[in-house]
Amino acid sequence: MLTNRRQPSRYIKELCEIAGDEVRFETVEGAELSQCPACLVGQLVERRNEDGSKFRGCNQFPDCKHTEPKSVVRRR
Repeated sequence: MLTNRRQPSRYIKELCEIAGDEVRFETVEGAELSQCPACLVGQLVERRNEDGSKFRGCNQFPDCKHTEPKSVVRRR
């Protein structure tokens, strides 16, 4: 199911609330996406701080400011 990158589909949002970790988001090619747990719209991507250290942040920044250390691994 396709959805706008800035506005979550009501269906997708409800599905995430009901199914939680059982929902898997993937690209058209089948590669798994790291969904942002805060906004449920963006994907977590690798970023760098001003000091050069790496972290993962939501690609919907500045609308979503969720970040986590690079070492966090999400399992489904």
